[in-house]
Amino acid sequence: MKPALVALASFVALAALPGVALSATVHRFALVVGANQGGSDRPPLQYAVSDAERFTRVLVELGGVSPANAVLLRQPRLGELEAALDDLRARVAETQRKGGGRTELLVYYSGHADEKGLLLGEDRYSYRSLRDRLDDVPADVRIAVLDACASGAITRLKGGRLQQPFLVDESADMRGHAFLTSSSATEAAQESDRIKGSYFTHYLVSGLRGAADLSGEGKVTLNEAYQFAFSETLGRTVDTKAGAQHPSYDINLSGTGDVVMTDLRQTSATLVLGEALEGRFFVRNAKQELVVELYKPYGRTVELGLEPGAYEVRVEREAAALLARPQVGEGTRVVLEPGQFAATTPEKTRRRGEPDVPLFAVSGRNRLDLRLGMWRIASSPPTGTIVAGASTVDLLGSLQYTRFLREDLALTLGASVLPGSSGTTVSSEGVFAGDRTIVAVPLGLRWNPMRKDLQARAVKPYLALALGPVIGTGNGASVSARGVYAGDLTEVTVGGHVGGGVDFHLSGAFSLGLSAGYNWMADFADPVGGRSNYGGFELTLNVGWLFGAGSASRR
Repeated sequence: MKPALVALASFVALAALPGVALSATVHRFALVVGANQGGSDRPPLQYAVSDAERFTRVLVELGGVSPANAVLLRQPRLGELEAALDDLRARVAETQRKGGGRTELLVYYSGHADEKGLLLGEDRYSYRSLRDRLDDVPADVRIAVLDACASGAITRLKGGRLQQPFLVDESADMRGHAFLTSSSATEAAQESDRIKGSYFTHYLVSGLRGAADLSGEGKVTLNEAYQFAFSETLGRTVDTKAGAQHPSYDINLSGTGDVVMTDLRQTSATLVLGEALEGRFFVRNAKQELVVELYKPYGRTVELGLEPGAYEVRVEREAAALLARPQVGEGTRVVLEPGQFAATTPEKTRRRGEPDVPLFAVSGRNRLDLRLGMWRIASSPPTGTIVAGASTVDLLGSLQYTRFLREDLALTLGASVLPGSSGTTVSSEGVFAGDRTIVAVPLGLRWNPMRKDLQARAVKPYLALALGPVIGTGNGASVSARGVYAGDLTEVTVGGHVGGGVDFHLSGAFSLGLSAGYNWMADFADPVGGRSNYGGFELTLNVGWLFGAGSASRR
């Protein structure tokens, strides 16, 4: 997919666990990869690395993966990914050689991808290479979760298809592989600034922490986790600008056993939503990170396995919002009931169908700037020049249109005017008496050199480069080496601008800015207003109006 797209695809699938709890003879190995950068032609993602970190935490806390067996790669190069897969293969083989019991491999990827493979910076790792490498790992169960654009293409290699969630039989000894992807082979995977993550990973992690435990047995199966993530992702993206996002899968598991993803009884800190509660719940930690989101119907009890700490639990209903602030300590089980919630102001969110972009995001938007300042002519009048009624410091007025192609790149078109001034100039170039006006029409590019959180930044610096015609008009009389002329005169040449500035976004619709640079131009064929060249330094104060819906991030 293109870089302006939000990426979200499931990568390596999760292993089958026998029985109700994780057995001591089951060894789980996890390789978790997050990559915000997908090449110079794609805008960086905001949350791929943090998604990978969240997924790692839930595997270690509830998924039976020991910290020693959890490998987390942040923005790796292709060689680092291949080396990590080689190391896992060796570790799994060594565990089996020692007769250590069942081995299970979980691989997760969050980042950019296209229909051919995963994009790690300027490198591509093909889906075929990935599947071949995973098939070479001698684990009993191999599960991959890919959260990226077009990641569903990996399921087509062996006949995977898009449909409602799969079912796994209830037995005790499974073998094979499972590939889960956050989108189909032709869809954009989307990330959201409201949840500060990708839709699919956000709901997958919410499900693994207990939101998907429909049976109430204290464990979340692969089927439950996928079904929860599928339904929530589809429901939350069906009306977004990028369109509905359909997670897909390719499952080839055989034998006995239900695939248990997480065991909620492994955590010592549990938050329980009592059966009398109803609505869409948002659970945030002390850092205001959204750790779990789910809809809980009346009559169902939901237990959530969380890290110990203070939480804020908000429940949204059709016409009201309620808030509770429980403290979940180590070794405690906190049960929330309706009486513990108080009325609060509804959270400010966008309605379904409105673009899910942050307040200061500019990608896909437009802006009109009114720019006022000065254009100081660089060259002094030639020696012996006599000037009456003219100045080397000129007022500048400009109107500029900006089209933001990406968060860090914009196309500009402007019209800058040095207003008419009158006077008499006597110099080595001749004699001029009358008035003149200079107009520049530059077409240019702006580039924001900042690399992180561009959508969330209200202060946006930039470098600018432009090129276009410079038109000079004069009305009066002139005497020069070319002869004597009286009346109107129009000259056209080419000019450019190089500089930079900074925009201060006051809201989603208005901005103030300061810019500076140098205006270069080729000489006019005939002097205009007693001069052949008006190149010089420019300094302006800018007032901008932004409009247009913009575009959400994709992967």
